[in-house]
Amino acid sequence: MIYTAIYQNTQGKLSYWTLAGSASRHSAWLKAAKAGGAQDRCLIALVPGVHPVYFYSDFVDDFSDLDDSNSIKDHDLYETY
Repeated sequence: MIYTAIYQNTQGKLSYWTLAGSASRHSAWLKAAKAGGAQDRCLIALVPGVHPVYFYSDFVDDFSDLDDSNSIKDHDLYETY
């Protein structure tokens, strides 16, 4: 079975790879995690099939051009207000 694996490195950069794996989700996750770990990447998602993956950085070349009202802010998604 083919999977699209989404990874994050220690600098926070996201990437993805397409890889062949077992039909068992558990085995496929372990194989993808080991493959990413060998490249200092942490597996964050595994999607069955071949998929293009687009990240914010694919659309915005220079983050310094953004003003404060449009910039990405650090926040806790689960924080209650």
